[in-house]
Amino acid sequence: MKLASNKSPQAGRPPGTRLEKVGVVLQRGNGDAWDAGMVESPAVWYDYRYSCYGMVYTGYGRRPSATANDFGYSTVTIPRVGLAFSDDLIHWEKFGDSPIFSPCGVQGQPDSHGVAGPLIVPSYVSGIDQYHLFYFGTTDSGYEAGRKTLNVATSPDLIQWSRYDGNPIIEPDAHAPASRWRSEAIWHPNIVRDGDLFYLFFNASGVHDGQHEEYIGYATSTNLLEWEVHDGECPVVIGSREPGAWDSSGRAGDPSLFRIEDTWYMVFYSWDRERSQDGMMMTSLDAFPLGWEPYPENPILVNGLPGTFDAQHAGKPFVFRTENQHFHFYTAVDEQGRREIAVALGNYTHELMPDN
Repeated sequence: MKLASNKSPQAGRPPGTRLEKVGVVLQRGNGDAWDAGMVESPAVWYDYRYSCYGMVYTGYGRRPSATANDFGYSTVTIPRVGLAFSDDLIHWEKFGDSPIFSPCGVQGQPDSHGVAGPLIVPSYVSGIDQYHLFYFGTTDSGYEAGRKTLNVATSPDLIQWSRYDGNPIIEPDAHAPASRWRSEAIWHPNIVRDGDLFYLFFNASGVHDGQHEEYIGYATSTNLLEWEVHDGECPVVIGSREPGAWDSSGRAGDPSLFRIEDTWYMVFYSWDRERSQDGMMMTSLDAFPLGWEPYPENPILVNGLPGTFDAQHAGKPFVFRTENQHFHFYTAVDEQGRREIAVALGNYTHELMPDN
């Protein structure tokens, strides 16, 4: 399977807007496994060192007090980062030594009780002979609990990790008026490169236009370690807040970006305060990193029918493209709260057929 070639789409729907669900591709662990509580938030890359595809994800342990049919937020312990490998992006095998990255356990540190929302920037992208692991750290036990900041660690082999001395690289800021949109918490990172700059898009919770929610903004860097948040231009993506809409809450979270010639695409999730689904934004090469406009037929990924694996939530996307296939990974949650990782496919020929 070849990697994406950034070929230009034909007339018709944008890429990745006509999806077919495959199902769950990474399940929770069994018994008392470190990820038996839930797995979510996948991030995928092709690893030239290991000649296969890699996935990092967030895994939670399960509290001993949890009942057999209870899978909610209150049933999990601390988040850690797991690793899985695949030859075809559908069948995944968990790395036996997972978790590969755990909270530091030191009170007062930004990741004392949890590491979540991971993203790997491999060496062939960074130009540096080491992996960069971006994640948000948490300071209390439980699901995304405590203070949340963005951090980075580096490794030569995905096994031995060194935390950056300058962590956190991005943190909440409630002092300046321009940064109130990220005054409460920092969440999932996604990084793309354009010219000499790395662009880090992330969602943060705070206040925008008088409303508390999560919104998407961005930061830039030349070295992957020191980042400037462009608060004066943020947030760059918010939900519509329209009553009855799929994104009526105003939330925009977990951005995943890709570029095809002169168009940038951003896939993200929102919710109507009952269910999560994924939508898409688009902007031109000239306007990037600003100018995002919603795809008019959002959402592009909807939650499933009652009784299915993603009946409650189908969100938190990560997009990976090969030469002939579009992979839309996401977190699937059923009606009982079971949280696992699923994928939907968008075949290039099929997805770009003109609308009838």
